[in-house]
Amino acid sequence: MINLQKAAAQIRSDGLFSPIYDKMREEAGGRDLSVEEIRELLQDPVKSQDYLDTYRRINRESDISNIQLKELSISEADSRECRELKRRINANADRLRALEKYGSSAGESAYSIWIGSLAVFLIFAIHNYFGLFTNVYHTRPYLIFGAYLLVIIWAFRFYFKTMKNHERKHRRYVDIHAETHSLVRRALALNCFRRADLFD
Repeated sequence: MINLQKAAAQIRSDGLFSPIYDKMREEAGGRDLSVEEIRELLQDPVKSQDYLDTYRRINRESDISNIQLKELSISEADSRECRELKRRINANADRLRALEKYGSSAGESAYSIWIGSLAVFLIFAIHNYFGLFTNVYHTRPYLIFGAYLLVIIWAFRFYFKTMKNHERKHRRYVDIHAETHSLVRRALALNCFRRADLFD
């Protein structure tokens, strides 16, 4: 749910998005591009996915929302179908913002890094505590190695549970995103609002 006009203007003028602009310029032979030319590239069926994925990633890393839909005003003058479509689009926009961190698949996340780091830290803490402050290593070493094994088992279980949860929420995000696109297309076809009314 990205406003391509806003994205094009940001890519052209905001240094945060310079990696995208530099790549576009490189593909255009090094010449400067206008906002309209950038917008056309963002709509290109072949090249746009790479540009938009990078745009979304930069926004996500900068804690900027990629859900750029604004709250649609619902009035009594709207037909019943338009009111319902606007209500559903507004509700879906809120749901998408709440699930936005699940917009990318679990495979693109850093769960393995931070869960693995936590497991290594716990093993290191167990080793240091019992190695420095007790004589358990000499009297009952199997307890220490058993604790290491429990940490590793816990880390694997936690990792797989986290990945499964992320994938479930990612599928929900993708479904709501597709449904919202469909609702917007339907509402535009019924002239419930103009495309310009849709984005901030």
